[in-house]
Amino acid sequence: MSDFRKSLIACFVVAAFLVAPLETFAWQSSGCGGCGGSYFETCVDRFNNRVDSFPGWGQQFSLGCSSCSEDYYKRSGSGGSENSWVDSTDIHFRNSHCGSAWDSYWGKTLSSIPFTDGSVTPGEARRAWGDYDLEWMAVKCCSLLRDSSRAYWYTTFDGLHLMLGFKTSSYGATNFGRDWAQRMKKTTINILWWTWTIPGQHVTQAWFNTTDATQPSGTTARVLAEVHNNYNDHLWGQGYVSSDPSYNGWYWYWDHVAGSPPYLTVNSLETMNVYRVVPRTVNEEYVQDIGKAFGLQGEVGDTCNSLVMADLSDPDNPKVLKVSKASGQFYFQNIGKLFAADLNAGQYPPERAAEAAQSFLTEYGLLPQDAGAFTVEFDTLTEESDQGEVRQQLFQNTNVVYARQLPGDAAGGQMVSVAGAGARLKVYLAENGEVMGGMGNWRNVEPMGSIPVNDSKDTWSFFEEHGEALSPAKAQVVYNRAVPNHTEATQGYYEHPGSAEQQELIPCWIIPVEYYQDDILVLKADTFIPAAESYFPPVVTILKPAEFETFNQGDTIGFDCEVVKGFGTEPYYYKWESNVNGILSDQKSFQTDLLSVHCPDMSCDCSPLPHTITLTVTDSKGSEAGDLVVITVKGECDECASCSDLDGNSMTDMRDLALWADRYLTQTGHTGPR
Repeated sequence: MSDFRKSLIACFVVAAFLVAPLETFAWQSSGCGGCGGSYFETCVDRFNNRVDSFPGWGQQFSLGCSSCSEDYYKRSGSGGSENSWVDSTDIHFRNSHCGSAWDSYWGKTLSSIPFTDGSVTPGEARRAWGDYDLEWMAVKCCSLLRDSSRAYWYTTFDGLHLMLGFKTSSYGATNFGRDWAQRMKKTTINILWWTWTIPGQHVTQAWFNTTDATQPSGTTARVLAEVHNNYNDHLWGQGYVSSDPSYNGWYWYWDHVAGSPPYLTVNSLETMNVYRVVPRTVNEEYVQDIGKAFGLQGEVGDTCNSLVMADLSDPDNPKVLKVSKASGQFYFQNIGKLFAADLNAGQYPPERAAEAAQSFLTEYGLLPQDAGAFTVEFDTLTEESDQGEVRQQLFQNTNVVYARQLPGDAAGGQMVSVAGAGARLKVYLAENGEVMGGMGNWRNVEPMGSIPVNDSKDTWSFFEEHGEALSPAKAQVVYNRAVPNHTEATQGYYEHPGSAEQQELIPCWIIPVEYYQDDILVLKADTFIPAAESYFPPVVTILKPAEFETFNQGDTIGFDCEVVKGFGTEPYYYKWESNVNGILSDQKSFQTDLLSVHCPDMSCDCSPLPHTITLTVTDSKGSEAGDLVVITVKGECDECASCSDLDGNSMTDMRDLALWADRYLTQTGHTGPR
């Protein structure tokens, strides 16, 4: 933002404060969930609801498939209104499929964000994001920031600090947004007369840690920054935030790999072992034993889903251990070192990393007998121009990642890989060899007989009929043709993230698939499909209410669904939710007359907005499936904003004039004296 522009707006703001009472300033979050998966909007809602609970934060909008328009992201010159939507908030989270589309400005096909009314390409948001309010844009989908498109997405920056996404495939995780938000927040824990305040993680740190905790092997998260210092950003109110940068044609991109040990090649098993999860006793003693490995002593704190130990004696290097109550999996981090934005951090020699990691794990009893293949990996930070000229490249955060391997057959002679974030053991080494991060303790399991399994082609036929609904980890990609590679397909098991409940490991086929959109190759990704029907998740369809049905306020609305026979393991557990009214019922079918009118809060049009009704069905093995419909409840809306009350404080005053002036300067391009 130019000095002239800031001065002009400041004059309006000063005048406004002379005539209007002071108000508490609030930062705003926003989000949009895409089409094609009920978990998209659920993930976005959980992110916004969590951020909304942080001091000083509010929620501007959290919209679903049919409510979110491409115009909300596009520059005014492309017919959009991004200044009134995504750029009117401080952080925006988009969770959806991604695809490819022709970019008319750049004259080539680039990655794109799809919507029901079109798609957004980089040229349509060129130099648009961040000139009004937006600091952080996060898009969780497959390969939006792939190598052929990343520099073009950088050209959307105009004051934006960070754009967070993925270089490769990204897999559906309903709680990704919630967990990312929670990691960014300061956490206060009270034990007797002690009070701990664990610092919130940087926006980028939290993105990478959530990737480690939720994504299967091969996933690479990528974060773009205007300047390196932007990687130090916390959320507002949680710590340091860098100043707004200016677009200068040079940017950084930071790549972090969740882990990629190769899967064992196995494709001839006709039966596979059944592995039942043996629950752990996760208590203070269990946590303290793990804490010793990381130099932690003392009391154990209790949060909603985890037990926690911490050493906060060095404010620059707080050390935090969290242990999942659900599985006993641990996550340790020296917040001052791991994923810290330090140009001088250096790198532990990769050729020595495996020996150092194994020595550490063995000494403290953290190397399980079924740890098999491993890889040595590290993060790459690159500074380059928007023309692709590389100025410098840094390598940091050396880590060793172990994969789990188990006997696949009753004879025990054929070992197979276990995929999924829950089957990950990882050690991060600082430049001096200190262990600065780690995750491990996959679930205890025991064999319980065996089960016949399908071959890869029969398994793929089920996927062709039912799509990603069958997969325990769904690739977030728009496609109209999928080509499996049966030659490289392999048999294995899938283990869910450590924070999830799981009763049995899932026998599956891991099939490399090429996904095409209109004959354009969009993505190559491993696709996980259960190898036996008894491990298929429920496949569910909402029967009532119908998609886009309209009701009057007070009408009795019926809800019902169908679960396809032969999918999932009974009994089923149901959860109906509205993005407006919250949880509605835990029954298969029910009726209610209590749905509210969903009135807009930032529109001159007082027409009611739709409800997104989401149904989640969980079977007895912990597998989930969902469906959603969009309905509208009609009624009076008298609380929506006046067209002149731009700041939403229920009165028209000089502050609204200041906001109008800022929007005028942005939309007309009059950003400096002539």
